[in-house]
Amino acid sequence: MKKFSMLLSFALLCLSAGVVFAQEAPAEPASAESSLIVAESAICTGISDKQPDGAATEFSKDVPKIYYWTKITGAQNEEAVKHIWYHGDAVIGEISLNVKTPSFRTWSSKTVYPGLEGSLSVAVVDAAGNVLKKDEFTIK
Repeated sequence: MKKFSMLLSFALLCLSAGVVFAQEAPAEPASAESSLIVAESAICTGISDKQPDGAATEFSKDVPKIYYWTKITGAQNEEAVKHIWYHGDAVIGEISLNVKTPSFRTWSSKTVYPGLEGSLSVAVVDAAGNVLKKDEFTIK
């Protein structure tokens, strides 16, 4: 009986500690490394002469539109990327963009609508699904 209670105590201890003795890891699909690099990025209130204006990480809910500006380098040919906009963990926009030269500036925007407040972020994702860069910001 003493061995049984010790064994039971050990099993409960392992379970409560999250110990796993044997588990096969799920296979992950291999993704090719991207040749694209986000050399610069900015979250801003406007674009002027292909450059960001009003770059910040915190914005007023009274701003009509927020822009995500990126300078992407390393394209061998024309390559597709996406700017994926998040409100918390929820995707609120996906914009497809084509990178046409080895050093390319591009941007997307999101209209600030009522209720769009709190923590937001924007990610640059290549055609293979690799996240090249993610920037966070707040709307108050």
